[in-house]
Amino acid sequence: MILARIDGHAVTSIGHPSLKGRTIVLCTPIDETGASEGSPFAAIDTLGAGMHSRVFITTDGSWTQDTVHDNHSPIRNQVMGLVD
Repeated sequence: MILARIDGHAVTSIGHPSLKGRTIVLCTPIDETGASEGSPFAAIDTLGAGMHSRVFITTDGSWTQDTVHDNHSPIRNQVMGLVD
């Protein structure tokens, strides 16, 4: 699990079929104080997290592939929880 902040949304005109209709967010890893800790990465968001929300991200590719129902999907990260 990674603590991250939602910093944007990705929009594509062409993408992998497993990601059609999915919300892809750009996340920046953060520390417990909210300071950036690394490079941004993409994740699917099934919870509807808003901009600048703090979230927990899973990097378990098989969990995310199960979510999109495609074992060959290129996405590996998924928003798993919102931090209050």
